[in-house]
Amino acid sequence: METKKIFISAGETSGDMHGSNLMREIHKKNPSIKFYGLGRNKMTEAGLQCIRDMSSHSVMWLQALKKIPGLRKIFKDCTRFFDEEKPGLLILIDYVGFNLYLAKAAKKRNIPVMYYISPQLWAHGSWRIKKIKKFVDRMVVVYPFEETFYTNGGVSAKYVGHPLFDELNAKDIDEVLVEKMKAGKDKMVVSLLPGSRKQEIRTLLPILLETATSIHEKIPSVKFLLSCSNKRNLELIEGITKRFASTNNKRLSIEIVTEKISEVIKSSSLCICNSGTVTLEIANYQIPMVACYRVSPFAYFASKPHIDTPYICLVNAIVEREVVPEKTMYRDDYKWLASHATELLLNEEKREACIAGLKEVTSLIGSPGASAKAADEALSMI
Repeated sequence: METKKIFISAGETSGDMHGSNLMREIHKKNPSIKFYGLGRNKMTEAGLQCIRDMSSHSVMWLQALKKIPGLRKIFKDCTRFFDEEKPGLLILIDYVGFNLYLAKAAKKRNIPVMYYISPQLWAHGSWRIKKIKKFVDRMVVVYPFEETFYTNGGVSAKYVGHPLFDELNAKDIDEVLVEKMKAGKDKMVVSLLPGSRKQEIRTLLPILLETATSIHEKIPSVKFLLSCSNKRNLELIEGITKRFASTNNKRLSIEIVTEKISEVIKSSSLCICNSGTVTLEIANYQIPMVACYRVSPFAYFASKPHIDTPYICLVNAIVEREVVPEKTMYRDDYKWLASHATELLLNEEKREACIAGLKEVTSLIGSPGASAKAADEALSMI
């Protein structure tokens, strides 16, 4: 087989995971493919010749302004590679702001562009579809409604399913740890999942701790687990938890669990989480949840006119109705979280309705095989 080069760009931790799975599937079908680009440790382990490690370049909201000088240098390295090596395909994974600049640069050089794991333009920023149409040859999307969204906007799109379920299908769950964390058949376990980005944790974790305190006052027997999905964030999470306890004189017992996020979810009676991809993993195990997203008052009111969907939680967006309680907060509304969490813990009818809705979600999107289908799309474009 002729050796071909694919340039692949992923900035976030989740993109690195999905990118590594995609690379392995492409290699299965064409072992001669060489991968170059931007990623993190998982993509490097899968064979990426990394031009720049993106571990320190995760950006969100106004943080992007601080990162611009560094990102500009990375962009120049990428375009130099385009000019010197002329890859046969550019694959972009999420990370919309930076990746759209790469798409524009690739189109100028007649390099085909595939966008995998679409930015959530259907929720906010639908005006960006004009840029997608101009610079991207094919959207390979992971939610069924996205194919219609892009096709209606004049963009070639293919729905392949969500690669998270490939990862979950292959994961070896530590069932002994799950049973240990459950702490008995009749024990209620509430898990707090503040996210993987440091900024998310700083913003959301104090609210989750207030929520846990309120739940504990109503249901003293509840056991609390706090998920630290990345050990790099352990010091931050421990610091916030200790400061909360000392400042508020609270004696709430919370067990911090590092990296075993699937086990934490599976052992839970209820999860309280941010509204992102983690909601799909929780849905996979059919655990009731309450989802939220915390933004500043300025960001909330500035973005509100541009929100194109009634649902911020992916689980609800997929079935187009509220399966789990969700809220975008511009203030620390822990009372709302505690109220809905308590209801899902104590009201059996509400719990069963929520679980039935989660089963519906996974029936629509939970089949494995997305990475292999995305690999077929990539190879068809070279």
